[in-house]
Amino acid sequence: MYLQIKRATLAALLCLCCFVGAFAQKTVSGNVKDAAGEPMIGVSVIVDGTSIGGVTDLDGNFTIPNVPDNATLKVSYVGYREQKISVAGKSSLNITMKEDNQNLDELVVIGYAVQKKRDLTGSVSSIKAGDLKDVAAPNAMQAMQAKVPGMNLTQASGETGGKLNINLRGARSLLASNDPLILVDGVEYGSTLDLNPSDIESMDILKDASSTAIYGTRGANGVIIITTKRGKAGKTNVSLNVYNSWNSATATPHAFYGDREVRFMQDKAEYPLNYKDYVQTGTWGTQTVTPETVLAGYALEDNTTAQSIYEDKSYTDWSDLIIRNSTSQNNEVGVNGGNDKTNFAVSLGLMKDRGLMKRDQMTRYNGKANIDHKISNYVKVGTSLLFTYKDWNRRNTGVYTQMLKMTSITHPYLYPGTDKESINYQPNPWYEPHCSPMLDEVPGAFQHNVESTRFFGNVYGELYPVKGMVFRSQFAVDRNDARDGMYQDYLSQGRYQAGQTSIIDLNKYHSTSFTWDNTLNYTTDFGGSKHSATFLLGHEMTQSVLEGTDIYGDAGKNHYYKSAYNDVSKISSPKLTPTYVKQSMVSFFGRANYSYADKYLLTASLRADGSSVLAQGHKWGYFPSVAAGWRITEEDFMKGTASWLSNLKLRASWGLSGNAAIDPYQTLAQLSPTTYYYYADGSSIPGKLPSSMANEDLTWEKTSSFDLGLDYGFLNGRINGTVDLYWSNTYDLLFYKTAPASSVFTSVISNVGKTKGFGVEFALNADIIRSKDFNWNANLTYTHFADEVKELTEGVKRYPRDNTALVIGEPVHAFYDYKADNTWKIGEYKTYLENWKARHNGQEPSYAANYGDPGTPKIVDVNDDGTIDAEDRVIYKRDPDHIFGLTNTFSYKNFSLSVQMYARLGGYIQYQLSNNMNFETANWADVDYWTPTNQGAKFPNPGLTSAQQKWYTQYRSALQYEKADYFKVKDITLSYNLPKSLIKKAYISNCRVYGSLKNFFTISGIDNYDPERGGAVTFPLQKQVVLGINVEF
Repeated sequence: MYLQIKRATLAALLCLCCFVGAFAQKTVSGNVKDAAGEPMIGVSVIVDGTSIGGVTDLDGNFTIPNVPDNATLKVSYVGYREQKISVAGKSSLNITMKEDNQNLDELVVIGYAVQKKRDLTGSVSSIKAGDLKDVAAPNAMQAMQAKVPGMNLTQASGETGGKLNINLRGARSLLASNDPLILVDGVEYGSTLDLNPSDIESMDILKDASSTAIYGTRGANGVIIITTKRGKAGKTNVSLNVYNSWNSATATPHAFYGDREVRFMQDKAEYPLNYKDYVQTGTWGTQTVTPETVLAGYALEDNTTAQSIYEDKSYTDWSDLIIRNSTSQNNEVGVNGGNDKTNFAVSLGLMKDRGLMKRDQMTRYNGKANIDHKISNYVKVGTSLLFTYKDWNRRNTGVYTQMLKMTSITHPYLYPGTDKESINYQPNPWYEPHCSPMLDEVPGAFQHNVESTRFFGNVYGELYPVKGMVFRSQFAVDRNDARDGMYQDYLSQGRYQAGQTSIIDLNKYHSTSFTWDNTLNYTTDFGGSKHSATFLLGHEMTQSVLEGTDIYGDAGKNHYYKSAYNDVSKISSPKLTPTYVKQSMVSFFGRANYSYADKYLLTASLRADGSSVLAQGHKWGYFPSVAAGWRITEEDFMKGTASWLSNLKLRASWGLSGNAAIDPYQTLAQLSPTTYYYYADGSSIPGKLPSSMANEDLTWEKTSSFDLGLDYGFLNGRINGTVDLYWSNTYDLLFYKTAPASSVFTSVISNVGKTKGFGVEFALNADIIRSKDFNWNANLTYTHFADEVKELTEGVKRYPRDNTALVIGEPVHAFYDYKADNTWKIGEYKTYLENWKARHNGQEPSYAANYGDPGTPKIVDVNDDGTIDAEDRVIYKRDPDHIFGLTNTFSYKNFSLSVQMYARLGGYIQYQLSNNMNFETANWADVDYWTPTNQGAKFPNPGLTSAQQKWYTQYRSALQYEKADYFKVKDITLSYNLPKSLIKKAYISNCRVYGSLKNFFTISGIDNYDPERGGAVTFPLQKQVVLGINVEF
């Protein structure tokens, strides 16, 4: 008995020792460094499978109490490989982090989910937060230029708040939108001008139909998913981002100035005299006109003569009076952190963006808050809130073009000493048809102010009922309230020039959008983990309402000055235009992803969209996709290549997406207000007239796309990139169809057109040099896309629209216009006529009078039929053939230098400068014009006779087409990270100072013009000198 008790007691003690040993705990400390031996701050170190842990301090140290003796630590940091380290028998660790150069485990946001980059079967490009740190611009999308293959991104105007033109993989639609869908934290957002670049964690660009079909009708033009920063468990971090920029104009046209303008006036006066001699004798005359002659008789109202200004050289440079060098500021502060239950990220921003036109300024205040809370292991909730307020003073675009017409041989103000703040001064009557642009510089003469408030937010809840399953429900609201007011005094530039009265235009509107989506994601492994699958089911409802009122009217010949646009009581007989637009969509969608042995990948999706903008019987559209991937490097026969080939994946995808981005009510017959007059007494009554024809058969545009891609990586990811080829066919295009002869309308919008597209995309990222102190990384992108109109309305091969056209077999974006070969030289037409007759058996051509006169535009008879008519129009492709981007980043110890270059080859722009050049008394832009000593110049002589002028006024646009090739150094940024030994005493974890030159260098074939503007002669683009600082605490 005693022996049994003794044995039982020993067994119990042994069990107790095992029990205590199993729960023995200790404190583990250590240090984390990078490969160069520098301490790493903010590295997450936690006990695997628990929330026990923290982040490293300023010196890379960490201490974790209560660590089980047999635990494993998980060490992770963005951009570095995650490590798991056993602490059995250890209490002190020295850890070296290795960069994740291959990046195959990087998470990429796709439709309604995230996925590892290695498992992608579609074409997706990503921009991370590190690529945005030097944007120094109000719109974060500018960071994508030159960095995303397949993207065509340009800025046409340097106006504050200037819209970016973004296109992915070319144009598809003829009438509907070609803009990509932009989402912020999973919700449609639209303009990104309201976002702070430093609030963005990543931007993922979905390009092929396999990736975008999950968004159905909204995904045809590609999808840009913006994910904002969220808090993480650990130390609370504070960040500060401040920069100032000093802005000036890139290449911009200017008018003739000073002595050059006098010479211009002489050439203008000499031409008709010498042309008369040419007509009479066949020899160009030699008569000259002196400066005194052309300036005689032009007296200003202060009794100053043009002659005296010429002699004193006291010319006026109007561009100096209208365009300025400006400054812009941006200030952002962010706080993020959390614990194992609640995480948060909060930021505030203030931006003041000043344009190059005086009084062009936008002020933006915004705040952002992301909060996530883990209620239990099964429930998580959160919210994202964004508030933006903008106050935007805009300018009259006519002021800039007016500036190009003004003579420099005058004074900006008529009387020396005149109060420049007075609105009562008058322009010089000598140039009254082109009155002084300075009229709008008088405070209150022209006011255009846009004030807007936007609240964008969502709340979500996530439920984790079983392992691998997540149910998420999210409700989002986007509310915009805006007041757009404009007052133009009758002495403002535009109104005075037209002899009109003062006007007030006040537009108040608000829009509200709701989105409610519910998704169920389930991920599982089976078959010994060789098989893995992810399933997605979802439902989404959206509704948007736009409501507003525009009040417009005559305010008489009165001066109301500042903020007059807020007082509509000053309007006589106001015209009221209400707006109400409502549209809704209901969607169901699903997707399945399957992987076998991490080698063979399959993806399939289907979405059904029902839209209120279409008629009964056509509201629903169904959009499937399928894709496959083969990770070739995972095959056994590729093991011998592992030392140099780290990744090789072949992708193929097909999908169908839709587009119904047309205005609501297009399927309905619409009425417009009108007035009926009684002939007997002249009285009138208001009424309605039909303005559009109903079409209840209107349905979705559809794009079928096939993509073939290759992802590659060499030397453990040191060199990596992608290659994609794609083909697309868009059909049931929305376009104009000829209405029946019995109808009062000429056309009706119908589904009648087809287009096709083809493209090549290439991306290469390489760590060319990687050493302890010096590194060199290069990122190269290449884009080629071509589209073509395949079908228009039945029987229609060409649909001209002004100087553009849709022509079967030609690009979707094309100019369709006459061709000019500069100007005729003296005697050149005689030789041309002899040759023409020789080709046509002595026949006489039927050219209109004055065709071939020296100094007139040489409009080309393309079909050589002896007359200039519509059949002589040619196609000028508008989109580029090739787009290149190259970013080189060099780092040496704490210094870093980044150089970003961008080039476009192919295509034409319509340089609209000559729209401002007429034959009335006015200056011209400083252009290459015809003289007897400059024959064959691009532009005609300014002194053409009235009979000759038609060859310019009627065919002016033919002289405007310029090759759009250009090369730009978009950005040069030099930065320096202050040594941690200097800043840690101030509790600063990181401090980076930087300076940038943006848009400073451009090479193109167009003088005094930045071709990125696309031909428009409006606000010039900016080049910037930027100084900034990023501080993290």
